[in-house]
Amino acid sequence: MAPVVLQLKALAVDNVLRFHYLSPPPAESLLQGLELLYALGALDDEGHLTSPLGERMVEVPLNPMFARMLLLSDTFGCSEEMLTITSMLQVQNVFQQPTRQKSSAIKAKRLFCVYEGDHLTLLNVYRAFIKFDKNSRWCQQNFLHYKSLCHAVNIREQLKKLLHKYKIEIISCESDPVPIQRCILSGFFVNAARLHYSGCYRTIRGDHSLHIHPSSILFDEKSPQWVVFNEVIQTSKQYMRDVTVIEPQWLYELAPHFYEFGTERELAETKRKKIEN
Repeated sequence: MAPVVLQLKALAVDNVLRFHYLSPPPAESLLQGLELLYALGALDDEGHLTSPLGERMVEVPLNPMFARMLLLSDTFGCSEEMLTITSMLQVQNVFQQPTRQKSSAIKAKRLFCVYEGDHLTLLNVYRAFIKFDKNSRWCQQNFLHYKSLCHAVNIREQLKKLLHKYKIEIISCESDPVPIQRCILSGFFVNAARLHYSGCYRTIRGDHSLHIHPSSILFDEKSPQWVVFNEVIQTSKQYMRDVTVIEPQWLYELAPHFYEFGTERELAETKRKKIEN
């Protein structure tokens, strides 16, 4: 509900709970949307759009988490890479896997894969596509969707114009993956999960049980301890899609307002001091 709530706030609708919807959504969903937008820095304590972040997030035609990630990318020194990754995630799966050539397709995909996860793998695919002059034959040989990659190129150009409009510097982190991982987490910190001893993953907030999607390059690898993901897909299980490896300390550094760390006694003591002050 966060995208809907964000648009209502842009229309100066102060009380989204009492707004006359054609088909009223559950109040709990609206509250969750408000909480998410507040955590993302799009809303202030009064529930109004923040300036400039919240106002810009309204104008960016992306999910609020993607918008925040992209708008803050220059502060991590990787706006060049985040333009590409964001664009690649707006198109359908770029990897093909023909039934009769499944083994060859998997081998081709492995050429682009990196341990850090799906986001940097997509970055490698885009870079190679540009390097080989956006050649359709090269895509066919590497089991990639040519039209999807061309669409990603067009989306990237549109998003780049937006960043220029906001005077956000386009800079690259070169070959260092850490700024990219941290930037992704800055937008999707609500989707952090850690490996449970049972073998599945548990979200940090809510303790929901999740699994890495079979399409992820991390599916067949040794399970990383901490990850962040873009979305959950419900089939026979709840699967995380578009997954990247993170370090746990980054959560406290990038989202201290969303996560509380420590023992129950330490957390209780922190809350007591807040009340007393």
